[in-house]
Amino acid sequence: MQNITSILITSNDDADVKCIHNALNSQNDLNIIGVERDESNTIIKSERLKPDVLIFDLKSSEIDVVKLAHIIHRRSPSTGIIMMCDIDENDYAGKALRAGILGYLLKKTDMNKILPTVKIVSLGGYYISASILLKALKKITLVKQFPGQFLEMNDNYPVFSSTERNIIEYFAQGLSDDEIACRLNLCAGTIRNKMCVIKKKTKQKKRICVVLFSLIHGLINIEHTGLLNFY
Repeated sequence: MQNITSILITSNDDADVKCIHNALNSQNDLNIIGVERDESNTIIKSERLKPDVLIFDLKSSEIDVVKLAHIIHRRSPSTGIIMMCDIDENDYAGKALRAGILGYLLKKTDMNKILPTVKIVSLGGYYISASILLKALKKITLVKQFPGQFLEMNDNYPVFSSTERNIIEYFAQGLSDDEIACRLNLCAGTIRNKMCVIKKKTKQKKRICVVLFSLIHGLINIEHTGLLNFY
């Protein structure tokens, strides 16, 4: 029997709602169960309907999106949230990531990514707009030129030890705990314990989210992750 992914949309822009419908309606395994125009009704519907995916797209919001994400997850823990917005600042994406938002799309560049993002998020994965990650790469390049300014800007971000940075960078390369332990002359259990500490520092639940958060905020060296090989 085919699993059907239920989707709730929150948007006060009729054109955006139409675009989302057009992107998803042709899929037999997706079911749009409602469209809301404000946060309060979204909270009520999310708690009652328990959608698999919530697509959140509001131009103006009385409730901060980060706070809304926490409220939604308390009432419907299994709901994956996709955020659509016009804001492409790194800090904003980082806050969304820390709040447990799984998808972050920019409306000016990512409207054609709605369908694959819904598919990814419904399976528990993450999708962050490529332009956000590219901005993060540019920011990291600037860090090398102005390290003092970078440290001043990031006083409120978690500070990693050299071992913690190495663990995150090795994980980004696809290494297992045993392989990382071998590289760092540690045991695999120590790697797992340190990763738990890293998750607490970044307030992330999954390792891939730790990597994305660290890249967005320039907390690890992109050149050490091997990700530049894809560009």
